[in-house]
Amino acid sequence: MPVALVTGAARERGIGRGIALVLAERGFDVAINDVSHDAQAARRVAEIEALGRRSAFIRADVSRPEENERLVAETVERFGRLEAFVANAGVARWQPLADVTRDDWARIMAVNLHGVFHGCRAAAAQMRQQGEGGSIVVVSSVNAVMPFSPLGVYGASKHAAGHLVGVMAREWGADGIAVNHVGPGWVDSDINVPSPDFDTEEKRAAAHASIPLGHRPTEPREIGEAVAYFLASRIVTGAYVRVDGGLVIGKY
Repeated sequence: MPVALVTGAARERGIGRGIALVLAERGFDVAINDVSHDAQAARRVAEIEALGRRSAFIRADVSRPEENERLVAETVERFGRLEAFVANAGVARWQPLADVTRDDWARIMAVNLHGVFHGCRAAAAQMRQQGEGGSIVVVSSVNAVMPFSPLGVYGASKHAAGHLVGVMAREWGADGIAVNHVGPGWVDSDINVPSPDFDTEEKRAAAHASIPLGHRPTEPREIGEAVAYFLASRIVTGAYVRVDGGLVIGKY
């Protein structure tokens, strides 16, 4: 069976969980990664195994280059190979640019940009060694293409990651490795809890009303379905798909 590794996938209310479950349903054995949240990760593993697929939790901090290399190596040690890598781990701080500290900047870039680069490169090296190609999907954001305050630094990290996707797709296509990214819109997940748009029920309702298709948040599973599309394709690379109910076109 094909093997997928999904970073940042332990949390109950996270995009990573939706991705991991959809991939398991599509026939992938799935390695779950996160920097902590061991108890939640154990539940993710049990959910995937209940679907008849193999799973394991591998703790690693993707902001550290050497941890990405260990993460890929341990996945291969446990499952035998790696066909798909999903760089989903991400962090955000809701703040205007004037309030961003050096530590804020460094932390966001370390996970959202450096983690993507080093994780994708480690996964691609393994796929290249296997000699059968593979597929990489980066979970970026609608903020990669729109200047949204107060997520300026987050958006900058996602925009830069999207640029890297295009370069990786060009460079690694000769090795049979496809690289794409998906852009979630509003998702009712832990990362969006601090959003000022969700301070009150009235603000939450207004945010949902601004989404043209369905007037609702995107479900984590719907992100997983977009990821699964990219993994199933043998010709699409360097592409970006917004999964946002039209949020961007609705507001801008």
